Amino acid sequence: MGALPDRLERKARNEALLREVNERIAELGDAVRTWEPDAAIDFVCECGTDGGCGERVRVPLAAYRRVRARDDLFVLRPGHETPEIERAVDRTADYVIVDKIPAVEHLVREDRRSASSS
Repeated sequence: MGALPDRLERKARNEALLREVNERIAELGDAVRTWEPDAAIDFVCECGTDGGCGERVRVPLAAYRRVRARDDLFVLRPGHETPEIERAVDRTADYVIVDKIPAVEHLVREDRRSASSS
């Protein structure tokens, strides 16, 4: 695959920014988890729409932590996928986990807390 259009690169970068917001939400969720181990948390959709779509995604905290273990996985609302830059690897009625294609992985690797993709 050749160079991506600017709009798709921008979308991938936006998703990485939204991931940072969700990391703060997850930190708060860790505190809730002590009271409710199987708690689901409302995260921000990481679809990367310019300005963010603003929609919430209800995800069990344990599932969110599995997504965060890899820097190329993101949590989206169903229907918010962008097939040109990602593919769905898990889908529920509440959320979709997407994996970035190799052409955009370099745009989302800046999160140093996550493991590199495989």
